[in-house]
Amino acid sequence: MGFSQKIKTIAIPEIRVLAKRPIEETGITKTTVDTLILIKSINASLSDVLSETTPVFVKTAGRGAMATVSFRGTSPSHTDVLWNGISIKSPMLGQVDFSLIPIYLIDNVSLLYGASSIQSTCGALGGNINLNNKPDWNNKLSGKFLQTIGSYNTYNDFIQFNIGNKHIQSKTRIFHNYSKNNFKFINKNIANIDSVTGNYVYPLQENKNAEYQQYGLLQELYTRTKNTAISLKYWYQKTDRSLPTLNTYEGDNYANINKQIDENHRLIAEIIRYGEKTRLSFHSGLISKYLNYCLKNFIQGQGYQNAIYSKSNSLSFYNKLSYKYDYSNKTYFKINYSLNVHDVYTIDTVKNTGYDTTRIEHLTYFSWHQKYNSRFATSIMLRKNFIDSKSIPIISFFGFDYLISKKEQLFLKGNIGRNYRYPTLNDMYWQPGGNPDLLPENGISSDINLSDKIKINNLSFENSIGVFYSDINNWIIWIPSERGYWQPYNIKNVVSKGLEFHTKINFTIKKFNIKMNGNYAFTKSLNYGNAQKWGDESYGKQLSYVPVHSGNVFVSVSHRGYSVSYIHNSYSERFTTTSNDITLRDWLYPYYMNNLFIDKNFKIKKTDVGIQFKIYNLFNEKYRSILGRPMPQRNYLLLIKFRF
Repeated sequence: MGFSQKIKTIAIPEIRVLAKRPIEETGITKTTVDTLILIKSINASLSDVLSETTPVFVKTAGRGAMATVSFRGTSPSHTDVLWNGISIKSPMLGQVDFSLIPIYLIDNVSLLYGASSIQSTCGALGGNINLNNKPDWNNKLSGKFLQTIGSYNTYNDFIQFNIGNKHIQSKTRIFHNYSKNNFKFINKNIANIDSVTGNYVYPLQENKNAEYQQYGLLQELYTRTKNTAISLKYWYQKTDRSLPTLNTYEGDNYANINKQIDENHRLIAEIIRYGEKTRLSFHSGLISKYLNYCLKNFIQGQGYQNAIYSKSNSLSFYNKLSYKYDYSNKTYFKINYSLNVHDVYTIDTVKNTGYDTTRIEHLTYFSWHQKYNSRFATSIMLRKNFIDSKSIPIISFFGFDYLISKKEQLFLKGNIGRNYRYPTLNDMYWQPGGNPDLLPENGISSDINLSDKIKINNLSFENSIGVFYSDINNWIIWIPSERGYWQPYNIKNVVSKGLEFHTKINFTIKKFNIKMNGNYAFTKSLNYGNAQKWGDESYGKQLSYVPVHSGNVFVSVSHRGYSVSYIHNSYSERFTTTSNDITLRDWLYPYYMNNLFIDKNFKIKKTDVGIQFKIYNLFNEKYRSILGRPMPQRNYLLLIKFRF
């Protein structure tokens, strides 16, 4: 009975949303990851959740290794990530490693697609992901403890403690993850020939030098009075991981030994002052990133010697002043100004190369949202930026909503916008190869979308189907130069177009609560670059590592404290060359992944206890996410959690 009540509390906010549409989201293409999915995947990384429950493409180098995300056929550098309004992408690389973001620490995940990202940030030509934390003002004293044990000597520990009242709240979260990550795999990139039969014999190998360890904490403090809210958040995290050798490597175990250490400090303070029709807020953030990468080889008589030993440090200081004014329930505008400073120092102590530089950003934003009647509304957004005293052309957005049917909440939504992305510091200053003469990438993106929300008794539907088109000029790509090293150039024009479909279904049959989420994306991301530079075999072809078809399904069935959840996600074939060659070396066959979660929840006095058994790669698929990286077969994890 207690479990049924819990499910009902999840369903109530969804019903309430059907009746009201925030005016500031007019024309915005946005999805939110379901809270139930975040609960089921609490021990996972953000890369796992996004690949299993959204239409974006996640490219991962293997279990515990780097994972990047791209929207609608764009590159990972065209995706921004905001944590409580502050960008956490690297100012050096211009991208985020999603394997380093644990779901433990996130309360809400939402995605803005294409030009809609202008609402939150600039330069995210593909889209952006918003991660948010929030207080529970009804909390007095509560906590949570989670312990997991899984295949390949995998252990996860998480503890959360919350205390407060209606005026002040504190949340403390601490976690530790470790895995030997030593799974076995059949290496089909290396073969011996059987002397009798003449057949190829593929060796069974172990994923060596793949161990990883991650730990960190998140401390949140919130306070509020009648007109003012103040928050302070500090996120510390350190990841120490070995990087396994490519499975094409045929040398000994004493060479090509890779190791990487990532350490981050993130501090955000915010103060909000509420008026009768206004909201004035000031955001300030300080983010420190440290990255240490080394590549070692064993040399007889000398021991291990560094072939690469690179150290990178960045310090970013963010400040944003924002003002909102609700003139009426039909008119709303927002204006803000941001000053960001990024200081970067990176050096390879073996080759004695690197750079030391500072970037200063002045960013201004204005939006106007107008509702004309009960059916039609529009949004206009403008950004004007100055980066290192260089003026970036105006970034603009226009969107609209039209309510076709009130009963079915049938909306027609559309938008068009122009966006610019300035080159990263590595693009401009990396030694050797940086190109300070690079032009900003710029593109026009547009969406048209039809959505509905229907509730019939205990059955609710939420569907959305839309098409998108994006044209990006001055695409930055690194290619071998005549001097023998890689260098970035503005040589590409890319057209990305396609279709996206989302559906959510929730219903009850004889006290069985059933929840279903599904996503499908058709994406054609085509290279229309300089044919003379790239050759005819690449012109008009699909970009590397971009699947034409991708989709996923989440199904959860709950009854009397028991629940079973099934997750499927798949990608069509992917090419690893711009010419789309179909060879074992240059082609990745379609990817299918199936996971099964079985849960039991019960009470011991005042403590909620949950036991979850997870089966990953349920059907023991043999698959590759990228070239040269082994992937595990069927594996298991047992999770026990306590909540009071």
